[in-house]
Amino acid sequence: MQEKLEVIGPDSRHLGALCNYCAEELAQGDECVECPRCHKVHHADCWKAKGGCATRGCPQVAQVVIGEKPKGDGPPPPLPKWYFAAGAVLIIAIILISVYWPKPPDPAAGRAKIVVMDTLTYESNTILTEAVEEFNESSTTTYIDLQLLPSMGMDQKLIVLIAAGDAPDIFSVDDQRFEYLQSQGVLLELGKTPDGEPIYGVQHPGSLNKLVIWGDTAHPEIAREVLDFLLETIPQVDHERLRELREQQSLLPGALFGF
Repeated sequence: MQEKLEVIGPDSRHLGALCNYCAEELAQGDECVECPRCHKVHHADCWKAKGGCATRGCPQVAQVVIGEKPKGDGPPPPLPKWYFAAGAVLIIAIILISVYWPKPPDPAAGRAKIVVMDTLTYESNTILTEAVEEFNESSTTTYIDLQLLPSMGMDQKLIVLIAAGDAPDIFSVDDQRFEYLQSQGVLLELGKTPDGEPIYGVQHPGSLNKLVIWGDTAHPEIAREVLDFLLETIPQVDHERLRELREQQSLLPGALFGF
């Protein structure tokens, strides 16, 4: 059922009636709406403001005589087409930049790269670093990527790299980890003992660790040459004295409680 808009004239039956919404009299010339269900009369503006009949329980809603919808009602206006065009251009630009952006120069410059990971000491940070820089400047076939880390940080990083199948070509390990890697058959054989036993690690000149070569290195022969270079370059320390110091530290009171 649809309502009708009426202008009150001198002969209108609604003249002087009370508005069902505001309870004021309807005067001549007023626009009014009679509810088609309960027949209560309203000012047209009151009908619009209420959105239909003001009688409690009456289901009649405004269908013909309706006011302006408040701002914010209804779906948002559609986005201009240029929004989508600009977005597509931006995506294409990002892809092109990622593909064609100049890559930083590879320090190896076509040479065989051997990654060496070792613990950080004063000697390695000065003497070894300088020697490796001179080696890289003079060698036309091999590039040494030297990575020096604190012992704890190196051990954690080494575990992650090995698990990811991206172990360094040459690295140092303590005796316990060396025995484990050797038992897993993942180290490159470096030679044999006089008794014919395979050798998988050599004594680190500057610590009690072993220097080893990863079994899946892409350049096994070059890795052996770099290992020889390291053995000649790293300053030699007194290993017996280091072992004595380690034993003394293990006997300290704090060491007994794991401190």
